[in-house]
Amino acid sequence: MKCPFPQARGQPQAKSRAVAGEWQKTADTEYGAPMDFRGLRHAPLNEQGVVYLFGMVSNELGFLVEAVHASFPDCEAKRCIDRARNRWQRVRIEFEYRSSQFRDHGHDPEGCDLIVCWEHDWPDCPLQVVELRRSIDALEG
Repeated sequence: MKCPFPQARGQPQAKSRAVAGEWQKTADTEYGAPMDFRGLRHAPLNEQGVVYLFGMVSNELGFLVEAVHASFPDCEAKRCIDRARNRWQRVRIEFEYRSSQFRDHGHDPEGCDLIVCWEHDWPDCPLQVVELRRSIDALEG
């Protein structure tokens, strides 16, 4: 849902485009786009939101989380690689808001198997990427 900037009732039409197009930012908390997914009312705006959302859906995406760390890589999990034979494989996960932040933070791709992010914006990424904003579309809210 795009932010529509509605005209308040009873207010005269603004004469300036700047006033009519956007509210002035205040010191209050900012929120992502409304999404109302399983009680998460707004899309993530940072890495912590990505971690929270991944925790909500990790099992449905085929992951068993073993540990979450404060250091690189952020998470150790297992993913099902063969449902018929019930085979699992270890996967080292780094959480980022945008996939390109992995590169910007100077992380070594050799120390990680997968990036979980909200927005995948790194076309030449050397790792697999789970882009949560696309993944949750396939899941029931």
